[in-house]
Amino acid sequence: MRFRLVAAAAVLAIVSVCAVSSPASSPERIVRAQAEPEATIDVRVRLVREPSAEWRRDVVVRQNPASKSVPGMLIEVSIATQRLTAWQDGVVVLRTPISTGMPGYDTPPGHFHVLFKNPNAWSAKWGVIMPWALNIHGNYFIHQVTHYPGSTVNIGESRLGTRASHGCVRVGTGVAERLYRWARVGTPVWIH
Repeated sequence: MRFRLVAAAAVLAIVSVCAVSSPASSPERIVRAQAEPEATIDVRVRLVREPSAEWRRDVVVRQNPASKSVPGMLIEVSIATQRLTAWQDGVVVLRTPISTGMPGYDTPPGHFHVLFKNPNAWSAKWGVIMPWALNIHGNYFIHQVTHYPGSTVNIGESRLGTRASHGCVRVGTGVAERLYRWARVGTPVWIH
């Protein structure tokens, strides 16, 4: 409840500032409010000019739930920090460095969910095995760092924490298996 009150106050303050400082040429803005650590929301604000020349503020969309308040399971992937956090009822159960897509192979941001699980997925495009793979969208997976068939050398382990994949979310050895066994088909995934 405290978070909701603080977040509401933060949103109202941001909306007020945007209304005062926004020129007529930019009637819509997306602003980020952070009321508590790890509780960031994006809010789209539309400014509407009334016939009386007064600005009226409408909060149009509230996106990106505060991870601490989401009931059940949630896999959160931060592209900016190159970190994956697994949440269970608002409590962190796993946090690890990852690699998301390098420039030109960007990992798509958005809200997804685990579609299916494969303990030993094969990438025909890249000719590698993707252990402990969670499919989240099309050909995008969260999986352990890859290796070639018949090899024990993991590709990209030393690059975790940087953008180094071809669009998937790479997780380190050991941690990937823990995530795979913890997650269920249908587990929400939030990439931002």
